[in-house]
Order: sequence, then C-alpha cells, then structure tokens
Amino acid sequence: MAVSDYSGRTIDVLAFQGGTAIGEVELDRTLVGDTGEGEITTGIQKLAQKWLITLLTEKGTVKYKPTFGTTFMSELQMGNISTDQNLFAVFNANEFDLKSQLLEDEDATTPTDEQYKESILTSATVIPGYVNITVTLASQSSTAEFIVPIPLVV
Repeated sequence: MAVSDYSGRTIDVLAFQGGTAIGEVELDRTLVGDTGEGEITTGIQKLAQKWLITLLTEKGTVKYKPTFGTTFMSELQMGNISTDQNLFAVFNANEFDLKSQLLEDEDATTPTDEQYKESILTSATVIPGYVNITVTLASQSSTAEFIVPIPLVV
C-alpha cells in the first residue's frame, strides 16, 4: 500500500509482524521488528488484527473494558473441546459476541475495508495440546482468509 493510501485514514500498530497478503508466513508477535522500527496496518489487515485480538482476549480481563473479548479461550482451556464439531460450536457461539463488539467500534468514518461483515470458520482441527482454525473474514468491501494455530498448553 502506498503512503498516499493512508491519507485521511486511521492506522493501527501492527501487532503481528511478517504477514503478507499471499502465501504462508509465520507471524512474529512483536511491536518492533529486527530493524528497530514498528509497522502500521490499515484496511482488511487492521480488521483481521482487531478481530483476532478480540477473539483471543478473555472477557473481563481488560480493566476499563470489562465486556471486551470473548469466552473462546476460556472454553478451549477448560479442555471440553475434543472434536472438530465441538470447536465449530464454540467458535459460532462466540462469533455473535465478537461481531457485536466490532460493529460497536465502527462509525460513519470507518472505511469499508475495515467495517466488519462476517467471520466464518471454514475448517477446524483439534489435536492434543492445540487447535488450528481457518477463518474467512469479510469486511464490507474485501475478504481475507487466515489460519490461527492456538496452543492450549502453556
């Protein structure tokens, strides 16, 4: 994206470094890369980052935003997810809450590629110690698919 594309847009710090629009890349959870410079994000990547952070944040753990986050990780860590079907059910139950939080953050100035439309769990794998989900995320004007491996053992 060219510098001029950021004109008049809000940006966010890129929390997951190394992602590209195409191909498989292992993301690095860091705010500053090896060069000592942070990166920014906007558009569908900004929406995907916001979506993922909201999904993985346990509801009630953000001091001044007690309703922020979902129960997704809590449910995974309880160990009650033994099949791919269980994982689909837990995801779908949390997607409604996730959607309402993302829509609540939008206003008339939010660009269409950052406006949440839907997220669909397209595949899920449950393996002892971790789950792997593939999600298709749609904004009002674009779509992205990404894989999220989630370790359950710390």
